[in-house]
Amino acid sequence: MQTLWQDLRFGARMLLKNPGVTAIAVITLALAIGANTAIFSVVDAVALRPLSYKNPDRLVALWENVPQRGRWRVTPANYFDWKKQNHTFEDIAAFGASTLTLTGDGQPEQLQGTRVGSGYFNVVGVEPKLGRPFVSEEFEAGKNQVIILSEQFWKTRYGADPGIVNRAITLDGNSYTVVGVMPAGIYPGWPNVSAKISFESDQQQYWTPMTFTAQRASNRNSHVLGVLGRLKPGVTLAQSQADMYSLAARLSQEYAENKGAGIIVNPFMNEMVGPVKPALFTMLGAVGVVLLIACANIAGLLLAQHAARGKEVAIRAALGAGRGRLVRQFLIEGLLLSLLGTGAGVLLARFGVDFIVQLVPSQYPRFSQTQIDLRVLGFTAVLAVATCLLFTLFPAWQGSKPKLQTALEQGRRVSGVSAGRQRFRQLLVVFQISMAVMLVISAGLLVKTFWRLRQVDPGFEPTKVVSLTLGLPAAQYGDNQKINSFFNQLLDRLAAVPGVESASIAYDHPLQTNWIDAFAIVGRPERPDESGSANFSPVSWNYFETIGAKVSGGRSFTAQDDQDHPGVAIVNESFARKYFPNEKPLGQRLQLNAPGRIWENKRLTTFEIVGIARDVKSSGLTTDPEPTYYVPAAQSPLQNMTVLVRTTSEPAAIVPSLRSAVLAIDPNQPIANVKTMENIVADSIAQPRLSMLLMGLFGVLALVLAAVGIYGLLSYAVAQRTQEMGIRMALGARMVDVLTLVLKQGMTLVLLGQVFGLAAAFAFTRVLRTLLFGVTPTDLTTFVAVSTVLTAVAFVASYLPARRATKVDPLEALRYE
Repeated sequence: MQTLWQDLRFGARMLLKNPGVTAIAVITLALAIGANTAIFSVVDAVALRPLSYKNPDRLVALWENVPQRGRWRVTPANYFDWKKQNHTFEDIAAFGASTLTLTGDGQPEQLQGTRVGSGYFNVVGVEPKLGRPFVSEEFEAGKNQVIILSEQFWKTRYGADPGIVNRAITLDGNSYTVVGVMPAGIYPGWPNVSAKISFESDQQQYWTPMTFTAQRASNRNSHVLGVLGRLKPGVTLAQSQADMYSLAARLSQEYAENKGAGIIVNPFMNEMVGPVKPALFTMLGAVGVVLLIACANIAGLLLAQHAARGKEVAIRAALGAGRGRLVRQFLIEGLLLSLLGTGAGVLLARFGVDFIVQLVPSQYPRFSQTQIDLRVLGFTAVLAVATCLLFTLFPAWQGSKPKLQTALEQGRRVSGVSAGRQRFRQLLVVFQISMAVMLVISAGLLVKTFWRLRQVDPGFEPTKVVSLTLGLPAAQYGDNQKINSFFNQLLDRLAAVPGVESASIAYDHPLQTNWIDAFAIVGRPERPDESGSANFSPVSWNYFETIGAKVSGGRSFTAQDDQDHPGVAIVNESFARKYFPNEKPLGQRLQLNAPGRIWENKRLTTFEIVGIARDVKSSGLTTDPEPTYYVPAAQSPLQNMTVLVRTTSEPAAIVPSLRSAVLAIDPNQPIANVKTMENIVADSIAQPRLSMLLMGLFGVLALVLAAVGIYGLLSYAVAQRTQEMGIRMALGARMVDVLTLVLKQGMTLVLLGQVFGLAAAFAFTRVLRTLLFGVTPTDLTTFVAVSTVLTAVAFVASYLPARRATKVDPLEALRYE
């Protein structure tokens, strides 16, 4: 123990004796380990930790696989058939979106929640924090006026009052009894039109029972439900998929609506993190490469340092120090470096985690749970030991075998570097260059992807448009006339607000389509190869003007397209191409087949196509526009609508006026989800932006480390060859000759690294394929540009020591003989 303590003290003195080398090594390690710790903490929180549910590996999501569309939400009738006829699930449960307005208890507030079917909480595998779950009779119509609150909403609205259970609250003008509070966690919100589950946990404020009328329960046309299932113990995913495949085949034979339809069983964890998992693990691999580059850099520094300590090592060996003792000394010095770098890296990681989380919108689940805990610190500790061995072991082994006679000769400078050590340092530099090339090319591809995404035309103009949602209580706005009266007054008031250019309402904003429904073309026999469904959107008469989309054919809606006039519709260009490839859509009529609960109160169901609108990328900038048909909101009134306002000034500044306009009509009507369309578009490409920023950061870091490696190698080589340079210049060598000699040595290594790096990039960028848009993994422009930039940086790193070599004084150099 005493010997170990001596080695620790001596190692600390040696680090302090060379503050420059120590500082470079610690900073290099801190950056690399900090980046690795931050990325691992995100990957661990999002993709590696098990869900906080009971037996989460048995929780799955179920979808319909429909011809001509693929994965889709589930119809009510199919849901009940699955629930009754499957053989592999303990239970399955449906869920869907819900909006309620809370009044009578402080400020009115629009709440976002979920309607859930019988057995939902048993399927998910959670118990209420307070109170109880729903009981079976509460899923019957007339007995469903009960609600379970989320823990976050319970704390923010009711101050975590334990007396909330059994308390009555007013929602949409009706009395609901609070029966429980669910613990904080990630819960599925609702399935959107792209058959993806929403996980905006901050918007999950409550759960209510889902009820079905006999008519709705028998519907096989409206794909509106999300479905979760819990596998029986011992049942594998493959067994469940086979069972549901057989069930789908039976239903396909029994019902025409199910012809050719299948069932998809997907692990719930895949639903949650599947879209971001490839990007996260790619980033983890990339930051691991940065760590390898850092280790190679420090190994080169230590090799040079150990060579400079040749006389010291020789003396210690001559005095009886064995090779094992010398290796241990060098390893202890490396461990001290590693501890210093790791400590600084953990501090940097804390800021890195905050930076990453702030870049991710709320719809990406589990990111907000990212933290540096004991699990992450354990990973970092293992990383510290591994890096210590990586950058210390070979230099320590090499430094522990001195040439005693050469090192102890008097009158000479510190012994030169052996050919073996020099070759190893050169290999380290080649490795750094090749890895830097790979990472910077990958970063270049992601930068180009993001740039291409920013150039995508969404089909509308998002600048200076603000979006908000309204949910009118059914108890107060139960008929078409009241709904239309409210929205007509609102649009009139908004039009009079200073700074408002135009205002409209729509079921969704342009980048969020959550309603797909079936239709028939009047006078045309149904064809089995057509699904007869498209995105459906009720909008007000000036919707297209407000969002900045063009009606390219026919006419737009007008204020006269109300319930007292025949139904009209506008279809987009994709709809026209798909359903009217050889004829003009204008004048054709659509018969809508929506459920009775939507089209009650004598709503119109037949609509004549009067216009063709430009395509809008409603499902995201990376997807093709989908067939969509629009109908006037006045001819299909709905209580839950999105308000869109185009302004002439900063949209955020006008929000108070928008809120006042709503409250002037109904003092109990709140607004919610206030966002600018520019922010909505930015959120839609948040994942590519995050990937670009992180990979770009890693690429720059790798490039800097590689440049430092080249500079360090050549600087040390010049210092060791001072005598040689002096002799050359004394014998007539010109400065340009010496400059060329050193540059040639550096650029040869750079070119070798470029060759290996391009080959590595050619393979690694295949992994990025799913993250790219508008650019191929072997994009020639990116490869050439990165190679050029890296060569220029490497040239500068090589030129500085080469230029210093030309300043050697021949007389001063010859004095060493």
